[in-house]
Amino acid sequence: MRIALIGPARPDQGGAARHTTELAYRLAAAGHNVIIESWRAPGPAASDPADGDPYPRTYRRLAWYRPDGWIAAGRRLRSADLVVFALSSQAQVPSYLSVLAALAVGPDRPRTALICHTALPAALRGEQGLTRILLARAGTVIVHSAAQAAQARALAPEVPIVIARMPPHLPAATPVLEDYLAERSVYWSAYLHALGAT
Repeated sequence: MRIALIGPARPDQGGAARHTTELAYRLAAAGHNVIIESWRAPGPAASDPADGDPYPRTYRRLAWYRPDGWIAAGRRLRSADLVVFALSSQAQVPSYLSVLAALAVGPDRPRTALICHTALPAALRGEQGLTRILLARAGTVIVHSAAQAAQARALAPEVPIVIARMPPHLPAATPVLEDYLAERSVYWSAYLHALGAT
């Protein structure tokens, strides 16, 4: 399957960048053709080499200040089978909506999934409009807790919501390494299943 991940990626700092990069490696190991579309002007580079290597097929063609690039990304990714958006900030919502709009043009529309790494805005009047639209346009929404699932359902009740618990991000030199690796393996298997990429 041809899969495109859109979001922060290594060597950027942060859990979302680490998660997107590891997800790309896991999907590729499962036999999928995977790319990451990320930002030209990312945050600071990660300082801990133990966090993992950047995924080799990461393309930094997106820019926060270039909405035309968001549309171009959607056009480029129309041939994908699955496009996965990693939402780590509400500031990403307009760019992701633009990519989704460009993906929707034409006869062949890829499946889409939205991974919510960030808290969703409270379902209060006027505070969640664009996020509600983003959730409603995603094919599947993946969250990391029951509380986050309830938030997502309040914003977009018609969209399938999947809870995939976050794996622990412990250093490799932990005394409970075997337990840590076993828990991560179970998590990633469930995660690939949630994306339909097993």
